[in-house]
Amino acid sequence: MLLDRASTLSTRIGTHQKLKNSAAQAEQFGTRAKQFETASLLMASLRETLIALTEAGVQVAFKPTDGFGYAEKARTLRDAIKEDPAKVNDPPFDIKHAFTDRLNGIASAGQTAASVAWKTYVDNRAAFGADDVLSALSQVPQFRASVARVRQIRSEVATLGASLPSDPKAAIARLGTLISQHDAAWNALAASDIPPTVVSFIRDAANGEALLSAYTSEVQTWIESRNLVGVFRIKLR
Repeated sequence: MLLDRASTLSTRIGTHQKLKNSAAQAEQFGTRAKQFETASLLMASLRETLIALTEAGVQVAFKPTDGFGYAEKARTLRDAIKEDPAKVNDPPFDIKHAFTDRLNGIASAGQTAASVAWKTYVDNRAAFGADDVLSALSQVPQFRASVARVRQIRSEVATLGASLPSDPKAAIARLGTLISQHDAAWNALAASDIPPTVVSFIRDAANGEALLSAYTSEVQTWIESRNLVGVFRIKLR
């Protein structure tokens, strides 16, 4: 009877140990699966972003470091696991530090490069000039409505360029619309009691295109009479 009990206890202990080992292995498999899933999702998202931007005409200066080397690691790991699934817990290289962490880093760097490329694209297309002249124009009652509109449009453009769009082509179309609206608002910066030469000079100055020859006595008189001399600067080309 005692021997039977001992045998039963030994069997239970053995079963318990096997279950513990199986649970530990399952936990390791789960950890690996999560590591692979995170890296896979990040890389897939980066790929989609780069393709969408390129198709929309936005070039991203990004080349992953040793991309072919990590692709070879992936093939090596895939072949090892195919031959023996347990290899996922005894891989031929450090999966976390030498593989998934590096892939996550590449994905992060790629997204940063894409964000910079998008903002640069928006800034280059929407080179509206300095805002300080707008502050001067806002002091003139006839210009206030147009100035407010210009500022609103510039704010919308800045917001558009601040983050990567989910649909770059649609965002570029929206950018084109905003630029057209901005041009229209600039053209509205005119009033019957303000000389056309003054309107033209201020508009050109805001875009950095005003010539010294355009600073006529009429323009000078109008600007000085409204204490706006201090907002203008002479700059060589």
